[in-house]
Amino acid sequence: MRSVIAAALGLLLLAGGAASAQTVAPGSASSGPFSVSAEALLWWFKSSPTPVPVITDGPLADPATKVLLGGGDLDTNPNPGFRVTAGYAPSGRWGLEGSFLYIPERSTSRSVASSGQPGSTDLLLPYFDVTENRETATEISLSPIYRGSAREELSNSLLGAEVNGTWALASGRPWRVDVLGGVRWLGLRETYTITTSSPFIPPQPVDIWDTTDKFDASNDFYGAQVGARARYDWGRWFASGNLKVGLGAMVQTVDIDGSLVTNDFSFAPLTPPGQPASFGPTETFPGGYFALPSNIGSHTRTVFAVVPEVGLNVGYRITSWASVFVGYTFLYTNNVVRPGNQLNRNINPTQSVSWVGETPATRQGPAQPSFKFNSSDFWAQGINVGLSFPF
Repeated sequence: MRSVIAAALGLLLLAGGAASAQTVAPGSASSGPFSVSAEALLWWFKSSPTPVPVITDGPLADPATKVLLGGGDLDTNPNPGFRVTAGYAPSGRWGLEGSFLYIPERSTSRSVASSGQPGSTDLLLPYFDVTENRETATEISLSPIYRGSAREELSNSLLGAEVNGTWALASGRPWRVDVLGGVRWLGLRETYTITTSSPFIPPQPVDIWDTTDKFDASNDFYGAQVGARARYDWGRWFASGNLKVGLGAMVQTVDIDGSLVTNDFSFAPLTPPGQPASFGPTETFPGGYFALPSNIGSHTRTVFAVVPEVGLNVGYRITSWASVFVGYTFLYTNNVVRPGNQLNRNINPTQSVSWVGETPATRQGPAQPSFKFNSSDFWAQGINVGLSFPF
């Protein structure tokens, strides 16, 4: 990732890039053809949906049952990042600029646990059993046999880059109006992970029963964009606004993986006399609870998407070669895949050791859960504070 960022910044600086006319006082006598700006960002993302109930304290059919994990959404807000812009304007009429956006990975999680002791609340994972055509559940903790815990985690990041040519429709002070056109890339990465642990309670021998279900969603937009912006100067102060709309292809990829790690099927070769049998080394089996052999793998498709963006800035020229500004950005796209939406709770439990509790596990009946792309939209908005330098 560091090499990607370094390469992107290098290309932008070589291309000439930065602050664009919205942060450099157009027509100022000391302004050169080049400009660079750097911004600190604090953005909020639209919450990532997690609609499937993962852990409950009772059957779903019971009105008193509470959903403890899943059945809602998660977010990592607020998300810090940065944006670097570089520009080259050989004349007062036209120019070329590039921009790189990076909001690094950020995570959030929720968890729940039960001791499994008498009187404790059992944790249930509800699902629809396609082999019996009915709603049911499996125990993550079962008093007084084994305790249990479960955790859901969301991580995400946002990257983007664009290159635009600009043309001034009006450049007489105090107003300047530009149109622009170019290409844009936008990359949204999100991962939704569910982990559980259900070890035996003493005096039973200590064991390991850990599952992982991982849904990774990547959305890469490649398209052309057009837009316009305007700027107004009064003294050292200035205000600017821009509107851009990108049209193109959104490449959606969902990678699903799941596993069970346990030592319940291996035993220590030697057990001291009078001691209960103990378990041996751990083994890993494919499939968790929602990520099973029938949907594990990489799934990709390309769809049409629209990416509009609106930005507003207010700034102050500290000197002829430096300006400071603060602003707001709203970014939207209408067609993305978000990882929590890709869970399918229609389960054929015969295909996974994590469900049947014994080896081997061979599927009998329909291949469920199957995979189907479920699209939604996404927005990001927030504030930016930056410096720009013409030279």
